[in-house]
Amino acid sequence: MKAAVSLLGLSTGLLLAACTSLPESPPNSAAAPADPFPLSPEMELLDRDIGSEEYRRLLRAQSGNVNVLNAEWQRVAVRGNAESFARENGGADLVQADPALRIAYVRRKEIEEKFLAILREEYAFRKNPAPFDEGATAGAGPKEGPKEGTARGDPAIAIEPIFSAPGAERHWPGWRGPGGQGLTADTGLPERWSPSENIAWSTEIPGAGNSSPVIWGDRIFLTTSFESGKRRSLVAVSRLDGKVLYVCDAPASAPEGRVIAKNGFASATPVTDGRIVVAFFGNTGLVAFNFDGKVIWRRPLGPFDAMHGTGASPVMCGELVILFQEQSSKPSIGVAVDKRNGQVRWNLERSPALGWSTPLAVRIGGREELIYGATNALVSFDPSSGRELWRSSGPTHEVIPTVVCGHGLIFSASGRVGPMLALRAGGIGDISASHLVWRSSRGAPHVPSPILVGERLYQVNDMGILTCFTARSGEVLYQKRIGGTFSASPVAGDGKVYITSEDGDTTVLADGPELKVLSVNPLQETTLASMAVLKKQLFIRTQKHLYAIGGEGAATRAAAAGAGSGN
Repeated sequence: MKAAVSLLGLSTGLLLAACTSLPESPPNSAAAPADPFPLSPEMELLDRDIGSEEYRRLLRAQSGNVNVLNAEWQRVAVRGNAESFARENGGADLVQADPALRIAYVRRKEIEEKFLAILREEYAFRKNPAPFDEGATAGAGPKEGPKEGTARGDPAIAIEPIFSAPGAERHWPGWRGPGGQGLTADTGLPERWSPSENIAWSTEIPGAGNSSPVIWGDRIFLTTSFESGKRRSLVAVSRLDGKVLYVCDAPASAPEGRVIAKNGFASATPVTDGRIVVAFFGNTGLVAFNFDGKVIWRRPLGPFDAMHGTGASPVMCGELVILFQEQSSKPSIGVAVDKRNGQVRWNLERSPALGWSTPLAVRIGGREELIYGATNALVSFDPSSGRELWRSSGPTHEVIPTVVCGHGLIFSASGRVGPMLALRAGGIGDISASHLVWRSSRGAPHVPSPILVGERLYQVNDMGILTCFTARSGEVLYQKRIGGTFSASPVAGDGKVYITSEDGDTTVLADGPELKVLSVNPLQETTLASMAVLKKQLFIRTQKHLYAIGGEGAATRAAAAGAGSGN
């Protein structure tokens, strides 16, 4: 068997034998001294997973998705593993010569080997060979990150969101809210709820869809589909009482092929400027509706062959609606249309690729940019013309998360088994080396986007590993498993971070340098969409319903229900 991580010339068996000859601690001694070589947060989590039946159940539940295993086994290449520990402590000779270093090294090596044994069992269960037994290696992750590059973040570089329209910051008009980063300025947000507690209203949404709700004033908009995509529609709901106001059908078109159930035919989140709502419906194209539920224009863009289906969301930038959608067997697109009539203003033909990322429109140092997580590159475009401004290598394939920005930095979570990158804003041309500030080479999410809250950057990956970084330096403050699998992206506000699992459980964290879970709130329904926030309320779309959580009415009803039950 070829080992996944180099042993650096050391024999684990010899090291174990050497370690057993070291004197043991005397019985009944005082509390053990602090470990001189504590595990990194990433290795601590690996160690906990080895003994966790919950982790094994989580792996077994992903029996139909070998990509999960392919990502998981590469966690042996995290910061602080045996190889990087030896390298950081002077190399093989010094580790071999120092008994304390030998103990620390062997501890890390044992964790890695036990973890790989668990993954080997899971590959065997699926009747697949384990890649690390076939000569595959986990790459050079721990040699690279997190580490600082040659650049530094420059907080003096102002980064401002480009809103869909004046006043949009007072609404939730598109993917990840008014600034596209999942943040709200609202205070008094709810901390606890359940299907019978603190619910203002819930309403059944017809059809099927995973798009997130968007809100302008007292209207909530979502997309849905019927008959496996043969009919696709915009749904309007009253924010005040949850009443479905209308279901407006888009023009019909043949649905895309190869669409998986988890994606579906209504995954792209619409966008609004308070006058129109624009939705992307795959082969149907971009469709604009007025607030009364009538189609005012349509721009066909397909047919699409995006593998698993389309899912990138449109963004508004000035008078333009912009959409990027990768395709696996034909040229990917990047297109801007006039939001008044749907006429094409610019159109980029791009290489075939896999990805479902939504770009972020920002103003950096006065320059408007559209920053997009493409396959194998992070790219910035001039939104008015589509001209490329800069690019950086680093992302892998199948990028889905949207970037976030702050402190003069751009943060990109990259694709399958990809890194988290922090780049200094304000570049031009190829900035791969010149603007890299730090990178964390393992554990980035495949689907959920990260979120920047003050000085801290949070990410949760698809398998429930939550990582909190110091945003400016990339230092890992903590890494914990919070349970479940995840597709929805976090939102934050009022000193809280909200993270919703695919089972509909929302973990509420207190924003801070240490993990503090305030509550875990079940809705007991499958949830893939990201929540929206407005007027002190949370809006969560499950597979069947739209829930409004919190607000004065919900609190009053919850109190009345508690009084009636005698609690």
